Amino acid sequence: MPDVAPTALAPGFLVAAPALADPNFAGSLVLMAEHHAEGALGFVVNRAGPVKVADVLGSVDEDLRRAAEGAGRADDPVLIGGPVQPERLWILFRPGRIAPDAEGAVLVSEGISLGGSRELLEALVRAPGVGDDPYLLLLGYSGWGPLQLEREIAAGAWIPMPPHGDLVFDVALEKRWETAVRRIGLEPGGFLVGGGGASA
Repeated sequence: MPDVAPTALAPGFLVAAPALADPNFAGSLVLMAEHHAEGALGFVVNRAGPVKVADVLGSVDEDLRRAAEGAGRADDPVLIGGPVQPERLWILFRPGRIAPDAEGAVLVSEGISLGGSRELLEALVRAPGVGDDPYLLLLGYSGWGPLQLEREIAAGAWIPMPPHGDLVFDVALEKRWETAVRRIGLEPGGFLVGGGGASA
């Protein structure tokens, strides 16, 4: 990852303000993985897509589908990480679940690692006890050009907050945005931060 300034928004979260009407991001909680002069990279972590984990794993290897079924993960939703490259698969998982130098794995923040390689996917799905230590599969990601995100924050579309690994892995999907809003000291549906919105 490129070097970032101390004031960077990654690692961290972006909490969508109610004024944000863009259908890609309305009501979303975005995990920020990179933020630097060239732009920003993040993943929506609270939007379930129509595809299940079993569908994705079965398209890679039937043995992986069976492993997910054995761990009780087959019916978990695959999340929509964002509108960019919606066919690309990403994986979020807790560091320590597998070897820290697993192929393509990057530590995003304490408690959250990211990757996208087949080797990493296989290692996570086949890891003993993985049903008790979850991973998330996401399709696509969210990207912003230089200063685009800063402008959206200034317009009131997003509220930055520090990273919290439990928001990704321990809080129920439908409660993640609401929980994040309360952690920044606000009430869901009861706050307005400026106006405007974000572009995809």
